[in-house]
Amino acid sequence: MLPKRSAPVEEEKTSQIFAVVLPELIVEAVLDPVLPNKLHFHTWDGRKTATKTSISYGGRTYRPAPISGGLANAVRFPTTSKPFGSAAKVTASMRELLSRYVDLAPEAVALLIAFALASYFVDCFPVAPVLYLLGPDNEAGLVLRLLGCLCRRPVLLGDIDLAALATLPSQMEPTLLINQRNLAQRITRILLTSNNRHFVMARGNGQLNVYGAKAFSADPELADGIGLHLSLSPAQDPLPTLTDADEETFASDFQARLLRYRMVNYRGVRDAQIDSRNFVPAMRDEVRAWLAPICDCPDLQKSVTSALLQKSQNLEGNRVSDDRCVIIEAALFFCHQENAEHVFVGELAEYVNALLKGRHEDRSLTDKKVGLLLSAVGIRAHRVVKGYRIALSDSVRQQIHRIAHAYQVLSTQDGVARCCHCSNVE
Repeated sequence: MLPKRSAPVEEEKTSQIFAVVLPELIVEAVLDPVLPNKLHFHTWDGRKTATKTSISYGGRTYRPAPISGGLANAVRFPTTSKPFGSAAKVTASMRELLSRYVDLAPEAVALLIAFALASYFVDCFPVAPVLYLLGPDNEAGLVLRLLGCLCRRPVLLGDIDLAALATLPSQMEPTLLINQRNLAQRITRILLTSNNRHFVMARGNGQLNVYGAKAFSADPELADGIGLHLSLSPAQDPLPTLTDADEETFASDFQARLLRYRMVNYRGVRDAQIDSRNFVPAMRDEVRAWLAPICDCPDLQKSVTSALLQKSQNLEGNRVSDDRCVIIEAALFFCHQENAEHVFVGELAEYVNALLKGRHEDRSLTDKKVGLLLSAVGIRAHRVVKGYRIALSDSVRQQIHRIAHAYQVLSTQDGVARCCHCSNVE
């Protein structure tokens, strides 16, 4: 009789990580206080912390990822976590630190606190916060140094290139604090387009791992698109000097407390339901990333919400001249014409250009451009003898109404129901 074969032993898998959230444990890589650039694990089980060299769970062993060189060596890690008291207490101490070294309005200080808190939860949301610092170089540089004391895994950068970015390890999610106003356009584009967690930045044979919160010292004309603006003014009176020793002391204290803040509040922040209905759709992920981490601080949340609403209103104003919105607005106009069975793309283009002229836009759209943009949102024209025509059937009218409300075009904002589809659209 042949001997029984023993069951094969399943090989345990190993992962090198900077953080992981397990069902009953939150794990964070922290700096070994004895060995430079050596990480170990700091854990939180909901009641107490522990320090470990590895974690085993579900047939997998987790080990701290190595800091093997390059830009990763400049990233600041805490050595532990410690109690923060309450959200109100820790944010009050952050406010006191910022106000001691920079002369800022309360709303600006609130925005800096919110940015720092949000940097600890970038793995909870599709997008990470972006902040532009507008104003004198000295003030912007000092604010970036202070953010380096408060943010999660910060790295202060005076300049940066593609090769340096490529050295950042996967899933490190550092906070990039960039004190360079003349960044190459290519680098700026990469930094901003990397701000969606679900899309990989591929370059050559590898990928760039630059997802995370970002703050820029920027000129107004370059601070456009995603992110919030914070205006800095020169200090009128002399302020204390932030020494290297003080900076290190503040960083050690705040990052330990804010790391515990992340561990305690992680699941609540991740699952927070933020009412974003008052914001333009394009901002809703951004709004959650800024507001959800502000736990139990209603005054702070109110101030940051105000800044986000201001940006939303600016974007809303841009819709009056946005090509796609104006074209949908024109299509909606023809839906409301009595007994209209169809509309030609040429007629739409004529009406679109009349709208643009009335809104003081010194440009016009061709019939082809209008047709392509309509096709891009799912409204297709069909070729007939006289040109391209859109049949205004009930289903097409419903579709145009849905798109118009989704884009919040100008003519939908007065609340007037001009047809049965206006009343039925969700």
